[in-house]
Amino acid sequence: MDYASIRNKYTEEMTSFFKGGAFPEKSSADMRFAIDSQRKRLNKVGLTMEKKFDKIGTDPDMAWTYKKYPYNYTVLQHRYNYEADFYRDDEKIARSDLNEETLYVGVLEKENVGQERCTCKNCGHSDLLSKFVSGCPMCGTTYEMVQTYPCVSGYYTRPTLLNKKVAKGTSKFLFFYFGIFGVILGLIAGLSISQEQGYGVLGSIAMTLFTIFLFAGGILLFALIFSIFMAGPLLAGKSVAQHKQVADVESAVRTKERMEADLKKYIPDFSYEVFEEKVISLLRGIVFTDDRKNLTIYDGNDDLSFMNDIVDLEYRGGVEYVGHSVINNVLRVSVKAFVVCAYYLNGNVLFQKQTFSMILAKKVKEEDLGFTIHAVNCKKCGGSFDAIHVSTCPYCGAGYSLIEDNWVVNQITFAMK
Repeated sequence: MDYASIRNKYTEEMTSFFKGGAFPEKSSADMRFAIDSQRKRLNKVGLTMEKKFDKIGTDPDMAWTYKKYPYNYTVLQHRYNYEADFYRDDEKIARSDLNEETLYVGVLEKENVGQERCTCKNCGHSDLLSKFVSGCPMCGTTYEMVQTYPCVSGYYTRPTLLNKKVAKGTSKFLFFYFGIFGVILGLIAGLSISQEQGYGVLGSIAMTLFTIFLFAGGILLFALIFSIFMAGPLLAGKSVAQHKQVADVESAVRTKERMEADLKKYIPDFSYEVFEEKVISLLRGIVFTDDRKNLTIYDGNDDLSFMNDIVDLEYRGGVEYVGHSVINNVLRVSVKAFVVCAYYLNGNVLFQKQTFSMILAKKVKEEDLGFTIHAVNCKKCGGSFDAIHVSTCPYCGAGYSLIEDNWVVNQITFAMK
């Protein structure tokens, strides 16, 4: 599958979406909810936003794939120039200019989706899934068919250490201008020697070419030595400074192996990358919803009113594993998520690094990569409905608990960076 084309089209559609365009065609159901809620938040305070994704270079994408039949989850990464611009009354008031970033995009696909069958849990009728789009063709039980495949299930960026564009630009600058300087000196020297020695036309040309080669080569050699002994330490210093900026994220990523070793005891197919995307998806959903009180993906009692001023949230690329516990077959996992929040306060957009400490809970059972809260199945009647703000089946009244099927956030606290 051409994942790169899916990614490229998705980023283009994301740019137009926040300016009032249509939903990105390949968005997963959970992503559609999150970005729709965010756009409504922006519009509520009179803002629009433009996210720009400019790919750098033609190097092939790096990719990582996690397979669990019938799903394939692939994460692509490539360097991008990325920024988010904020507008009020068509006037730019702020820019989240992160410069060169590594963009990560997760694509979820499902095998044999066109031949998938569905059995109505109300009347037992079985047919192709496509026949259930408007409900069971026999009894009329409604089914929400909101997930399409392949779909983009998440994206985030991480700072690129030692910006290659800047490094290449600096090298080209040094060698270009040092080279021109060497050619000029060589030309002057060659003409002077030829005139002094009384060389003819051919002799003058040969002498000039020789002195140009000698001077230009020598000066370029000097530029190379200069870049090694002078520019090298400067770039190293920049690298150290950049590492300090992302030290918390780098430390978080190093908890991956310990997290997978611990949680695979309860969920054998547990994946850090899949869980990481789930954490950010849940966080975005909680931050941008206007009906947090009835939100089924969060069942805590924390004061989250500060989130009402957040107009953008960028994941910095690290979920740190803190620990876990299992009580009554419910697995609780404590993590830290590192993000940058854009707050709209007093007419200004302010950016703040934050660390969210979260506790997520789920019944001990296998992961369902295709699960979406926006199309859950009632355990009693089989009807499908959007459960993001609903805890009872709208068809039969039976209660529904998300923790039976997927992760729920029990607690959120935060600290400023």
